[in-house]
Amino acid sequence: MTDVHGKRQALLVAVAGKPESVPRVVSPLSRLARAAKIVPTTAAEVLRRAPDLVAKLGAEGGCLVLGEDVPEDVARALVAAARSGRGAARIVAPAALAQALSDTASADVIDAGALVLEPMFLALVEEARRASMGALVGLFVRSPAGRRVRRAASTRTPFLDGARLSFVLSEDVLARITRLAAGPFALAEQVVPGASRALEVTEVVAQGGADRIVCHARVGEVVVEVDLDEEMQGEGPLEVEAVMRRGSLVCRWSKQGASLTRKAPLRDGPVRLDVVPSPLEVATRHALAAPRSADVPSPASLAGAEASVTAARASLERYATRGANRPLEMVLVHVPRYRNSYDELELPSLAAARLAAFTRGHGFLTRIFDLQIAHADDPLDCFTDDAAVDGWLAGAESPRVAAAAERMWDSFGPELVRAAESGRRALVGFSIVDYFGHFQMNIAASLARLVKERTGFPTVLGGERDQVDGDRALATPNTFDYVVDGDGEVPLLGLLHLEAYRDRRAADIPGVWSREGESVTKNKLIRSHLNAMPRPDFDDVPFELYRGKPTERLLAALARDGLYQGEPIEPFAYLPYGFVKGCTAKCEFCSAKEWLDVQSPEKTADELMALAERYGVRDFMFLNNLVNVSPRLLERLCRRLVDAKAGLQWTDSCRPTDISAELAALMRESGCLLLNYGAESGSDKILELMKKGLLARDIVETLRSTHRAGIINRVNFIAGYFHETTEDVDATIHLVETLAEEIDIVGCFQGFYLFPGMGVDPEKAGIVLRPAFDRLKTGQVTLAYDEIGGLKWEDKRDVIDASRNRILVRMEELGIRTLDKINEYDLFWMSRRYDKATVTKYLLEVPPRPVGRRNQAPVAPGGQRGRVDGPAGGAGYLG
Repeated sequence: MTDVHGKRQALLVAVAGKPESVPRVVSPLSRLARAAKIVPTTAAEVLRRAPDLVAKLGAEGGCLVLGEDVPEDVARALVAAARSGRGAARIVAPAALAQALSDTASADVIDAGALVLEPMFLALVEEARRASMGALVGLFVRSPAGRRVRRAASTRTPFLDGARLSFVLSEDVLARITRLAAGPFALAEQVVPGASRALEVTEVVAQGGADRIVCHARVGEVVVEVDLDEEMQGEGPLEVEAVMRRGSLVCRWSKQGASLTRKAPLRDGPVRLDVVPSPLEVATRHALAAPRSADVPSPASLAGAEASVTAARASLERYATRGANRPLEMVLVHVPRYRNSYDELELPSLAAARLAAFTRGHGFLTRIFDLQIAHADDPLDCFTDDAAVDGWLAGAESPRVAAAAERMWDSFGPELVRAAESGRRALVGFSIVDYFGHFQMNIAASLARLVKERTGFPTVLGGERDQVDGDRALATPNTFDYVVDGDGEVPLLGLLHLEAYRDRRAADIPGVWSREGESVTKNKLIRSHLNAMPRPDFDDVPFELYRGKPTERLLAALARDGLYQGEPIEPFAYLPYGFVKGCTAKCEFCSAKEWLDVQSPEKTADELMALAERYGVRDFMFLNNLVNVSPRLLERLCRRLVDAKAGLQWTDSCRPTDISAELAALMRESGCLLLNYGAESGSDKILELMKKGLLARDIVETLRSTHRAGIINRVNFIAGYFHETTEDVDATIHLVETLAEEIDIVGCFQGFYLFPGMGVDPEKAGIVLRPAFDRLKTGQVTLAYDEIGGLKWEDKRDVIDASRNRILVRMEELGIRTLDKINEYDLFWMSRRYDKATVTKYLLEVPPRPVGRRNQAPVAPGGQRGRVDGPAGGAGYLG
């Protein structure tokens, strides 16, 4: 062979039995060639000599190592010769060639890539021991750190056929995923004996070029994880982390070689190792190493590599049985919100529906208990008293808290008790969403206590990220075992496997907070990608409780004007849906700017039509921060809905920019009824301070386009932003005057308030926070602050209300209606019968709930109602 690097056709023939002194850590291939018996040859000569070569190697326990450029027909001839000859000659081929030969028996052809990392990782572990970092407690073999290649939804979701996975893998998928996993399985076995046989498959995505496999095991005190994803594009083949008692070591490979980084306080900085080998080099070195014995393969032997292939395939084959027979259930509890007196929304939980679809898809029986709708009118105001709830949780008497908790327990607790008595187990999750202090947390904690006392089942708290007080949850004994920070799909799946199989630690699951003794682990949150998620599953929703009709007040008004003749109206329901997480804008006062994920328009349209068919609904309330994250994507969505003749109706929030007249017309044709706009201000200076990323002229152009298309414009304003002046208020009034015809309804109109979790950077905003809450005259709770170089809080508070009054007076003079809360049953029903002008004219504000409904705020949401000239509004429980 004249060129050892395989630039010409070459076949390396290495005979076993060579000295063990061949360097274990990588040598240049040219040096290995001198130590081996290399037979230079051409493709034609290979075919002629194949029977003799195979017979010789089979007799001497050797193998054939194929070069990078060996033709496939030559390789197949060698495989055929190996099968027909004497002995057990093995063939090692580069990854591409091994894949081309995938229809051959796996024992005949070994992927050289399966052997590439062994020496480097052994060096990593040895380095860990030298660093005196203690015993190994975790081993994580991952795809390289980098970014995931974005593909169309249809190539990146395991839920292609609805909301369930298929755990049965075809033969070609088995072979392909086995090749992907064999190397990491062998690597894990080197450091943790028994790991390759213990690893069980957690997840498989079988898409050519985008394959993914995740495996877990717990071998003694060591947790092992293999996480491989062909869509991860980073330097090198893998990333390996060895977690020791006193820190961890991470090994990464790149074109420049390999680096070992200590994640421990002993020493910092990368340590250079030897240059990472090519698969061909490692395969040659393996061919030179003799087994220690016939029964115990050498770590450097091909027999060991074959064992890892066998173990990986066996784990994949067990996946079918394991995935279809889960020993644990998932229970999701939709916790009642603290209602405000104008809150008409009676929506099923979209979060619970998404989580249920995901966990059901992975084979876990999942049930949703909707306490929100079942106990909407219960007297739950006792849960606004933190001290009373904390006392009851600690064992003190509190009859009101106990009675309220028992009433809700009766809706789901008896089923949990029956499950426990029959030997079944469940993970019980509680989800919270609102901003009223610890109200929902107090309910969830009280119910979690009953779960622990009466079933012993594990419990987890999650929900809107800035509303989950994880520290308080884990500090309250006998309530929550875990807290999920951020999106719940992946963390919940990890917790389900932990509780079902004990194959991992909570401290290793992304997005999970957990306590072990006095130590609390807060893992970095993880985001789930909408394109990889299944369709929301509302199967457990009590739709009979969600069906409604237009209000009697509306029907009476229409009847008086001859627009309704008393014909019967069938009750109907509408559903929440979302396809955008986060926001493209960077508004200073909004926490949604930290993340953006957009589902493909095709997947969105298909799911909406599937939901409409499955649940008999045609109306949807989209819960996106903005529907127009991209005009191009929005056009694709609307076009697909129009072409499908779906007949759906929908509402959403919209950024007041980049909506052309043509796009607005298409949106209306696709079913768009109403858009909520966060205009906020007419002052370009204030819009810039808010970091809205738009100007007043953008607001004017957008609202004119959607108004002419027949879409109801519902516009939100904010008065009294940081450093707002009289001239800025004048600019907002001018905007209202300019758009007097285009603003159909003013929705949320409030004095600016500041709340934890809104994402405001005080220094950048030019304010200094005070360590206290206060209230605006509307009753809205806010953090107190002083403007740097501007107003002190006592003056600023009055100016906020005065500015709001000025704008509101002008709105009233122009005849612009302010509807804080509209009734979606009225909106959806009318929009199928009347034009926009009629719908807007007759659309009524939701009346306050009956006085007897006690779990509601004493003031309207956001303190938006009317002008305020006197003292602060109702005190509420935060006062």
